[in-house]
Order: sequence, then structure tokens, then C-alpha cells
Amino acid sequence: MIRILVTCVAIYLAAAGNIYAADNYLLGDWAELRPAMEQKGITAEAVLTTDFLYNSRGGIKEDGTILGNVDLTFKLDTAKAGWWKNGTFFLYFLGNFNSGRAMTENVGDVQASSNIEADRAFKIYEAWYEHRFLNDQLSLLAGLHDYNSEFDVVEYGALFINSSFGISPDISQTGPSIFPTTSLGLRLKTQPSEKSYLLVAVYDGVPGDSGDPPRTSIILKEKDGVFTAFEVGLSAGQPGEKEYYKLGAGAWLHTADVENFDGDPKGTNHGYYIIAEKTLFTESSSGQGLGAFVQVGWADNEWNQIANYWGIGLNYTGLIPGRDSDRIGLAVASARNGDKFMDFKKNIEFVPVDHTETAIELTYRAELRPWLSIQPDFQYIINPGMNQSLKNAFQIGSRVEISF
Repeated sequence: MIRILVTCVAIYLAAAGNIYAADNYLLGDWAELRPAMEQKGITAEAVLTTDFLYNSRGGIKEDGTILGNVDLTFKLDTAKAGWWKNGTFFLYFLGNFNSGRAMTENVGDVQASSNIEADRAFKIYEAWYEHRFLNDQLSLLAGLHDYNSEFDVVEYGALFINSSFGISPDISQTGPSIFPTTSLGLRLKTQPSEKSYLLVAVYDGVPGDSGDPPRTSIILKEKDGVFTAFEVGLSAGQPGEKEYYKLGAGAWLHTADVENFDGDPKGTNHGYYIIAEKTLFTESSSGQGLGAFVQVGWADNEWNQIANYWGIGLNYTGLIPGRDSDRIGLAVASARNGDKFMDFKKNIEFVPVDHTETAIELTYRAELRPWLSIQPDFQYIINPGMNQSLKNAFQIGSRVEISF
């Protein structure tokens, strides 16, 4: 597997040195199709992300895998299309593939070490319409929507490959409308002031079809309940800018009629979280500098395996002279079992469990071309799966991202 990893990275590096693109995309302007579409209000993006990962020590098995993710998105501005003002249609096709084995099957972790790990499928992922009011201070969105595209988001966490730095595990364990399967939702966003925001949303409580997970399905049942979400916060500037900061607090309520970890329906599930991030230092060049983020989350101890979570990380853009767009990051994610879950495992199944799983990630994203990046990545997972029989795991790998 190591030979495969090295060979694939070498191929991509060779391609980077020999393929020329005129702009930010490998295929340029698509024979002038891209600018023609943009004149009509249509913006299209095509991105291929590939992870080459290998568990070199500990966990369940010393083995590797290749994970792939294809994103095809289309956005239509209704004003530019000559229809009406302040409207946006969005369509997102998602494709996932792998070499036959999920990385969690090698590592045994609860916090998936790759945020693109999913069943093989090609499907509609998002399809929504958004309308803006009051000079964009208020917007209403309806359709298939990814909760994590707006809720529980830390921009400085987007560099990292471990899934917990995207959607925290205290939330993802409940199965809401997130990658790789979304559900119908209605989202309201408002900005009471220039530096404040409020998000409120309600989603179908069970995304897709549990009998056929890879397929996009809209099935509305009373027992599915709803997943309601709320987040309020303060924010100013953009990541990389000296004045950038974000502080948010959110809560969620899940009313789906599903069983908890011990097979007993407990009723309404809920949790809450706090996120914060800030630019700590900037160089003279725009966008270069150091940023940091913090995530803290809690989930109902009666319902959930993971009752507490915290994550923290640093992200530096342009650390190496002459590599102004490269980013390096170090982050830690720690998920903790709830007391009820621990008692269940010890007293019912007599399984030796630890309280906490902690993942430490070091990563470097090198932008070789505006359309091509290669990201070596190293993760050390302490107590994978909170399973005392598993040794700490060390995963090595690389992510390759190409924009077409």
C-alpha cells in the first residue's frame, strides 16, 4: 500500500509539472463555455478530491485505502438570468468511491479520519432555492440542504482531513442532514447588525432511505420527526484578515423515533455547542498569517454514546517564504463517552472501554497550481474507538484536490 501511495503522489506531481492551465482550472474556460454560462447567471464547479491513506501502526489492521469524492455544483443567479432579483438556485451532485475498504475499518476510530469517507454512490446531494430580503440582511432557503454548510462551521478547521473538524461528532452521531446524505430543510438567516447573525432551521429528522443509504430519497414519515437547529453569533471580516473573528453558540433538537445505544427509544434528543475562531497574526501580504479555532459540544447523556467533545487547532497560511498560498495546521479532536453508555458497555456487554478517543492531526496543503493541491497528512489516534483492546493508531496519507 505504501508503494501505491508513493506512486500515485509521484504521478500527480509529474502531472503538475507538465500540464498547463491558463487560469484557476485544469480545463481552463471549458472552450469558452464557462464565461458564456456566467453571463447567463450560471456558475459551475467541478472538483475531484482523492485521499491516499495508510494505517501504519495500531488500530484494527495495518492497511490502507483510497477514497474519492467528486463535487459538481451549479449555481444560478436569478437576476443575471433575467428572471427576478435576490434569488439563487443551487444544485449539487456528489460522487463517492473507494478502493474497497473504509479507513475506519482499519483504524477502528469513532471520529472518522477522513471527511470524505462514504458509501459508493453518485447522487443529488443538495438542491435548494434561497431568496434574500432587506438588502441581504434576511434570507430564506428551502430544499435539500446540508446543515453543516452553515451550522457548526469553523473556517480555520476546513484545512483538516479528520471529520471532527468539520461537523463535530456530538452532532454527527445523531444522523442529521449532513454529508453524505441530506434531507429537506427550511433555513432562515438574518443579520440583526453588521457583526451579528442568527440561523434557524428545521429538517426532516431522518435523511434519505435507511434501507438504501447511497440513494437520494425524500421520505416523510411522522416517526421520522424533525431535526431543528439554532445558532447565534458574532463575526467580522474574513479568514486571513487581521480583524477576522467568529464566536457562535448553537443548539439542536432531534425528535425522530429511533433507538439509542441500548436499543431503547428515549424520546427527544438534544445538544448544544460553542465555536470560536480568530486571526491571531497577519503578515504584510494579504491572507498570510496564523489563525486558531475552538469547538466544544455536549449531547444528551441518556441518548448518545458521545456526550462531550472538544476540538482545537492552529492554521498558518504562507509560513514558508515563496509559498504564500500553502497552509500548515495542527489540531486535536477529543470525543468522550457518556456515563450511561459506559455503564451499558461494562454492565451489559462486559466490553472493556475507555472514556475518550483523541485524534491529533498535522497537515500541510501545498498549492502547486491554482487548480491543484497536494496535502500530506499525519494523524495519531489515541484509544481508537475507545476500545481498550486496540493500540494507538498512526495514519499517514495524502489528499490530492483538482479543480476542473
